[in-house]
Amino acid sequence: MKRGGWSLLWLAAALTACEPAIIDHSATSNLLDAESASLETGPGAWIAWYGVTASRASTDAREGEAVLRVEVTEPYGWGVHLDNWPGFAASPGVHRASFWVRGMSERSPVAEMRVSWRDASGRELQSDLLSSPVLSSKWVRTARELTAPAGTERMSVAVTGAEGVLGEVIELDVLVVQALSAP
Repeated sequence: MKRGGWSLLWLAAALTACEPAIIDHSATSNLLDAESASLETGPGAWIAWYGVTASRASTDAREGEAVLRVEVTEPYGWGVHLDNWPGFAASPGVHRASFWVRGMSERSPVAEMRVSWRDASGRELQSDLLSSPVLSSKWVRTARELTAPAGTERMSVAVTGAEGVLGEVIELDVLVVQALSAP
C-alpha cells in the first residue's frame, strides 16, 4: 500500500472501535420529522386519537400546499397525536415549540399542543402545554419556549381541544419543536 494510505486491517479496527451513531436531526432543526411537521407529502406520524378523523388535505395551507385536517366526529373534546412511541429523539435544554392552526367553523374553539418529554425507557418526565388563542378562519401561530428536563431522550406531541361540535374542522400546519440550547 502507498505511504499515507489506509491499511484494510487498520480501517477495520478503527471502525469497530466506535459505537454506532444515530443521527435523527441536527441540534437546531425541528425534532419532528419533515413529513409530520410540514404535511407536504403525507400525514407523517399523525393519527386520530379520539373524537376526530385526521387526514392530510390540500388546501389553503399556511406554508406549502397541505395541512393536517382534523374533523370532529364526537362531542366533548378531540385529539390527534404522533404515532411513533416513544417519540422523536430529544435532549435536555431549552426548546421552542410552535404550531399554526385555524378553525373552519362558525364556533371559536381553542387548540392545545402538548409536548411530552420522556426518558430512554419512555417514562414521561414532564409535559408542557401551548394553548392557541380562540380560533377563526385566519391562521394563528402559537409559540412558547420550553425546557426539557435532565434525563430527556425522547419527545412526543399531541394536539387536542376541550370542546368539539360534530363536523367542526380544525387545520394544523408547520408544527415545530426545535432545540435552542444543548445541555
